[in-house]
Amino acid sequence: KAIEDFAQLPSTMPPIGIDMCGYPTEEVAKSVGEAINTWLHLVGKILNLKRLKQVIVSYNYDEALAAVDQGAPVSGPLKATNDEIAVGIAMAPTVLRDGDAMSVMVLNATYMAVLGVEETAENADLREQMIYTLAHECGHVHDLDIRVTCMPDIILKQRLSFRDGILIGIASGCWDEYMACRLSAFIAKESALRPLEDTFCSALERAKDRANAAIRQYRLHSDVSRATMEVAKIYQRVMVYAAYMLGHIDGIDGDVLVLAPKAVETLERQPFFKPFFSGLHKELRVMHSTYGEWKGLDVYEPLKQLADDLLKIGGIDIQPRTDETAYVVIPLSPETIPTLEEQKAFMKAKNPGGTLTSMP
Repeated sequence: KAIEDFAQLPSTMPPIGIDMCGYPTEEVAKSVGEAINTWLHLVGKILNLKRLKQVIVSYNYDEALAAVDQGAPVSGPLKATNDEIAVGIAMAPTVLRDGDAMSVMVLNATYMAVLGVEETAENADLREQMIYTLAHECGHVHDLDIRVTCMPDIILKQRLSFRDGILIGIASGCWDEYMACRLSAFIAKESALRPLEDTFCSALERAKDRANAAIRQYRLHSDVSRATMEVAKIYQRVMVYAAYMLGHIDGIDGDVLVLAPKAVETLERQPFFKPFFSGLHKELRVMHSTYGEWKGLDVYEPLKQLADDLLKIGGIDIQPRTDETAYVVIPLSPETIPTLEEQKAFMKAKNPGGTLTSMP
């Protein structure tokens, strides 16, 4: 009876079709496209997809992302995550269309291809991962509608100062992934948590060394903006990956201590992040308790403060000013003084073939 009732539910998936790019034959494109459309239609019975404007499935994922017109002044084209920790295979960025915030879902066709073939024991895990990926991106679409309803004329429309751009970028990134994971946890298998936990642990283990190295390089190249963005990106990655994991755990009413023992162990090895981890979890839950009732960007203030405090501990102090500019203080510390080897490498890159002179 429950299955029959579910089948009768209307779907919020708009009749937009699926744009298939780079497929070898129309038959293959059709089989994959129909499978994706079917799953989106099903998820659309549970989550609100009315703001989904377009779905693109491309074998040239990076090119497809870069080609998305965001419809607003932004820092640059969209780029997939691709580093030593994680590789992005799907994204649902927000765009402005006729002044309205909408979502465009971009999917990597190489991975989505598994949905167009018959399920086997060999491809079952990948199929489950791709179905969960679709649900996660649907979570972003659903969340966008809630936020736009609460905060009209803000998303992609409000100009931010340098400082707020960084801090709100971190805060909103944490919320976005927390909520998408919380909303999509219903469709995930038990194994879905492991990659989220591993990614967080990898990011946390490397953060301090990477950030200190970026600051040491700053003392050589003297580009304050570059150093600020590099260090902020490193610590943003830690906070956002933590939010992914916390969202999934809260989505299944789980306990971090029970479900994420590796994360707990990693926090013991990196104790500087322990108060930020607990603070992040607390503030995300507080935001969730008033979800749908927000009145403006003030809802992000506690997360912005957490991000600001973390950056200060990490060696970057972005001091507020009355205008859109920023004054950044990067205090000296033993860990952020360039080594002789780093000085030599910098001078060699700056003056290849020239005489090396160590810097004071």
